[in-house]
Amino acid sequence: MRYKKIVASLVLACACLLGASPATAGQTPMDRVKEGADKLIKLLSDPAVTDPVKHDAAIQELRATAEQYIDFRLVTMYAVGKPWLDMAPQLQNDLVESFVQLLQRTYLKRIPAYEGQAVNYVKQEVQGNKARVLTEIDDKDKKIIVEFRLRLVQDTWMIYDVVAEGVSLVANYRSQFSQILADGDGQKLLELIKNRVKQLDEGKSDDNATLGQQG
Repeated sequence: MRYKKIVASLVLACACLLGASPATAGQTPMDRVKEGADKLIKLLSDPAVTDPVKHDAAIQELRATAEQYIDFRLVTMYAVGKPWLDMAPQLQNDLVESFVQLLQRTYLKRIPAYEGQAVNYVKQEVQGNKARVLTEIDDKDKKIIVEFRLRLVQDTWMIYDVVAEGVSLVANYRSQFSQILADGDGQKLLELIKNRVKQLDEGKSDDNATLGQQG
């Protein structure tokens, strides 16, 4: 559905390496989400997003923007769960990069151009070093509820999960990862993620398929 692609774009571009914008001092969680959303809207308003010749460059720019607002290491860590603690640092790093590539291909490759959807910032809740920002996206006659979850990382609020219409990005992948890790290890998970990325690049896999399925 088209609205899911819009939400997915928000997931990766404002909340899909952990650098933060230097102008973040004193920002509230809502400030961070709004700043990222404004940058996303500007990028998605560019015709290059849907121009086949410029599309790849546009995707790379979206990823670079995402890396300013999303802590992909936290996203991966929460998706993997407790097994993360027993993984070697190199394996952790490899999983982060491969997972980002998977998210990039799953959610950014077929993003739509911006069509004037309004983002309304409803409220924020802060508890210690974590926060929630509730937003509503007006997509024609549909109102999409999106919750951004953030964590304070070196004095900067970074997104680590997005819940769209009650579905958590992290929880969705954790359910898949846990099944793989129950029968194998982190290396097997890494190999499956890399294989899925390769399949998507070759057009041999359904975006909605689970990691264990063949395209």
